[in-house]
Amino acid sequence: MTPGDTGFSKADVRDTPSRADVAVIIPTFERGTLVFETLTRVQACEPPPAEIWVHIDEVDGRLEQALAARFPDVHVISSVVRLGPGGGRNACLQRCTSPFVVSLDDDSYPVDQNFFAVVEQLFKRHPEAALITAAIWHRNEAEIPLGDTFRPQASFTGCGHAIRLSDYLSIPGYVPRPVAYGLEETDVALQLFAQERGLFYSDALRVFHDTELRHHAEPEIVAGVVANAALLPFLRYPMLLWPLGALQLMSTLRYCIGAGRTRGLLSGLSRIPKDYWQFRSYRRVQPAAAVARYVLYRRRHDRSSRAA
Repeated sequence: MTPGDTGFSKADVRDTPSRADVAVIIPTFERGTLVFETLTRVQACEPPPAEIWVHIDEVDGRLEQALAARFPDVHVISSVVRLGPGGGRNACLQRCTSPFVVSLDDDSYPVDQNFFAVVEQLFKRHPEAALITAAIWHRNEAEIPLGDTFRPQASFTGCGHAIRLSDYLSIPGYVPRPVAYGLEETDVALQLFAQERGLFYSDALRVFHDTELRHHAEPEIVAGVVANAALLPFLRYPMLLWPLGALQLMSTLRYCIGAGRTRGLLSGLSRIPKDYWQFRSYRRVQPAAAVARYVLYRRRHDRSSRAA
């Protein structure tokens, strides 16, 4: 089967069971009842997922009560400290029982009614796939047409992907980082790549992310991106490749400056030593050869994506 062939057609989801053998996980934080829209759309899918898990950061009790009243079948996990999206996803993934798990944000949701049936079919047809990232578009962007593309991918997006649970449980997994930009997806992608497990993209899976991404320029986010550019090599690279990590940090700084995102740079740089100490227990070094191969693979993939 060629990389561009999903081996999947709409006929494959006829006579589907009452619930897909798929779980859904959604981290949320100080967003009120925004997650209600996502949950409503998830439950409207046919078939719906077998289980839904919501993780709430820095809880005060109100959202849990509202969820229990309106969505009694949804499993709710809460944390009194801020674990961040990756920490929330990890808490949910550790509790899932379905073999395949769809990750959404509290403002992203499936577009097509048979979304979860397609997730299940794609994983069954592609045992080499550990993770499948969906076609995602944002507010004020054009809708991406439904397609049959299935191709290798270097990374993924947290707000719209599916992962094989057994593969996730075989790696160190997400780090509980309150501001996870630049770390969350890249870290897990590297871990899966090091295990020689495949990441793929499919436009047979479509997710709408109801945001304009303006918050990416906020000082807190910029500081997190900079600090994470240093934290990832510390957590996963052998010391031999730390110079590569330094070059990647410099590249991140150049990007932020070029994009006019200068507020937060110094704050991000100043927190690096503290982060190294705070997250030292999460350090799980990946083989140098695997790290080098992944960096080159992602660089080639990014170039080809820009050319397209």
